[in-house]
Amino acid sequence: MRAFFTAILMAMANLAKGGLNAIDWCWRTFCGLLPGGGSGTVMPPSRLDLPDVDEAHEAKTEAADRHRAADYMLSSPERVALAWARASKEDRDTIPLTKLTTDQIDWLEVRLTDDQLKLLASEKSEYRVAKALAGEEDVILGLPSVPVKKRKSGPDLTDRIVDFRMMSGIERPPAFVH
Repeated sequence: MRAFFTAILMAMANLAKGGLNAIDWCWRTFCGLLPGGGSGTVMPPSRLDLPDVDEAHEAKTEAADRHRAADYMLSSPERVALAWARASKEDRDTIPLTKLTTDQIDWLEVRLTDDQLKLLASEKSEYRVAKALAGEEDVILGLPSVPVKKRKSGPDLTDRIVDFRMMSGIERPPAFVH
């Protein structure tokens, strides 16, 4: 009850001092002293700045197209090699080389010079890049191919013929004459 009388006294003092603003202040103070608080300050509704539905749909479609293009660019070893050669030195770390063998990665990162990488980047035929990655020589002019490790499964035919002739005495070992 004491708060009620205090509010009335304050209201009379403000009313004597201020006019209409004082009445508004008195009303808010009185309502604030009632149980349950009273009404708070009502904020004017702000207009939300949401993007247009068509713009959001276009952005979503564009992102999906970029994702499909990136998947296509990295879908085969020759495309990965071309993307790596065409990228700047800073961006090359972002290209995954998982489709390439260790020899092909070594060929790209270590063996090729900057000028040879420019030649590889300017190559239009994925078929030629695939052949160079497979180890075929002279596929791309001015560009060495991936070195291929020769597997030796056994002696060549010429070695077997020489061994056969040596065992049967048909051919004698070469004699070195001074």
